[in-house]
Amino acid sequence: MSAASDRSPEDVRTPDPRFAAPSGLRAAVVRHDGEPDRCTLYPDDAADADLVTTWLSVNADCLVELHDVR
Repeated sequence: MSAASDRSPEDVRTPDPRFAAPSGLRAAVVRHDGEPDRCTLYPDDAADADLVTTWLSVNADCLVELHDVR
């Protein structure tokens, strides 16, 4: 998520099926004007201190539905 964003993951959740997280993970999308939206995956049970190192972010336009690539 962008350091410039003051939105929490709870504020930016989306029902878009491309952003459904696998079991044990959560997905949060931060929408940006003029830049690609970013999707961040992180463990459901990560402690706050672990969240600074236990995550993966990608541009949302790089995500595809799983059944489309099988």
